[in-house]
Amino acid sequence: MTKKYFKKIHEGQLYINSSRKLTSLEFLQNFQIYKLKLIECSNIVPKLLNSTIKELIIANCDLKNFNDFQLDNLEILNVSDNQELYDYSFEDFKQLKQLDISSTDRVDISNLKLQKLKILNLSYNNISNITSLQSLVCLEELDLSFNYDIDIEPLQHFKQLKILKLSCCKLSNIQILKLLTNLVELDVFGNYDVGTSSISQLVNLKKLNISETSTHIINFPLLQKLEVLDVSRNININIQGIKYLVNITNLNLSQTSVQNIELLQQLIHLKEIDLSRNISNDFKPLQKMVQLQGLILIGNNITNIQFLSELINLQHLNLSQNKNLDISPLQCLVSLTSLNISECNINEISPLKTLVNLIDLQLNYNYVKDVLVLKQFKCLKTLQLSGNKEIDITPIQYLTQLTALTLNGCDLQEISALRPLVNLEYFDISQNNILFFYPIRDLDLDSEVDVRDNLIVESSDLFTFFDVEDKSQYIQRQPNKYQILLARKMKNIDKTTSLIRDINIKRKYYISGKQIVAKTIISLKTKKQNILVTLVNKTMKLVSQLDEIQIYQ
Repeated sequence: MTKKYFKKIHEGQLYINSSRKLTSLEFLQNFQIYKLKLIECSNIVPKLLNSTIKELIIANCDLKNFNDFQLDNLEILNVSDNQELYDYSFEDFKQLKQLDISSTDRVDISNLKLQKLKILNLSYNNISNITSLQSLVCLEELDLSFNYDIDIEPLQHFKQLKILKLSCCKLSNIQILKLLTNLVELDVFGNYDVGTSSISQLVNLKKLNISETSTHIINFPLLQKLEVLDVSRNININIQGIKYLVNITNLNLSQTSVQNIELLQQLIHLKEIDLSRNISNDFKPLQKMVQLQGLILIGNNITNIQFLSELINLQHLNLSQNKNLDISPLQCLVSLTSLNISECNINEISPLKTLVNLIDLQLNYNYVKDVLVLKQFKCLKTLQLSGNKEIDITPIQYLTQLTALTLNGCDLQEISALRPLVNLEYFDISQNNILFFYPIRDLDLDSEVDVRDNLIVESSDLFTFFDVEDKSQYIQRQPNKYQILLARKMKNIDKTTSLIRDINIKRKYYISGKQIVAKTIISLKTKKQNILVTLVNKTMKLVSQLDEIQIYQ
């Protein structure tokens, strides 16, 4: 467990994701914990918890019951993705205001009597009857998404609801919703042919998702308060009625084959728009929408983006999957903080040199080799360069402020240049040809690192360092060619010795990354803090650190 975990404990919160080193959380009894979050930690779910906890998340932990928890102050509880959870009661949690029991399969809601509950997530269950929920008189937000046989008639009694989510419930009629006049957010995504006439009367709506509902026309003249609208995946949509939505700030029209986007110029408050995968469109009318701060144009077969040069207020831009894109006009967009130009057949990124305010940059699956221009990006926190096969990663060493770096599938062989990146929290170097990981062993990465599919079969030190339990994920791509054994800090040295004695083949061993000798090794033995290497000619060599043994066939 690293220092940052204990720092969080003293701040009253602890987040553990897939911990394999911890075997117990009993030590938490000594701390005033207010927020505890356990994800995929089935081996360490405690039987007793501190009564000071106000927010508890135990998700995907194979939790079977929590009736023993004495949590009188608990206000937020998330036990989602615990599909064996069947023995439980919420009656003792008198202060509970937010409850998530999604994806639990066996959920029983017949006895939910939580008078202070305001937020309830019941998505991804097999619920059909929600009549019993009428006792939740303070309920303001309800998520029933992905309950395919649900009867929504009882919702007419939930007039206090402000947020309702009914995504993918196989609904054919939502007329009952017109009675819920206090709704400010409604999501009916993925319910085909439900019709929108009842929605048009919900005058308090501020956020509406009718994506993939076979809607063909936007006609909501009464929804003057609407700010966020998602009508994506409704083919051949008519946006003539968009003019009534005068307060729209966020609009999703992706995959709608929308035409006449000049009508969008009437939306003077529009800040963000998604027009992805509308290939036949002319996007030049966007150049007059100078108020835009976010724009998504994924997969539109765009090559010329000169129309963007006037959008000087853009902060977020996604142009990914537009082949043969000329990125020269991007140099004018100096306000950008997030840019995605992945899969655009780009080989030169010098036009980006003016974008010094970038915080997030995605350049995946292009043909970029030289990234020296990034050296001056002092604000950059997230950098994605996956799939750039001939990239020189040396300049990345100057980006010491990076917290997330993705370099999978770049055919890298060594990563010593990345040693200075001490602030990394997430690191993906999977699908490369890396032999040695010692250059990054001092980085405090915990489990947020992916080294899969490199030239590794067995490496106890690597798995200890990266907190990996399932070694099968890391099997190399060509297992018959070679395997690597990392002996530094190796606990089961006898097992390794046995393996070496059993295989009568040529070996090379490395000390601190440098090949010292190419002789057949007979045995390895631990001797105090050192490793005694015995070669075939009876020569013995005592080394403090035997990094890797590469076995050739």
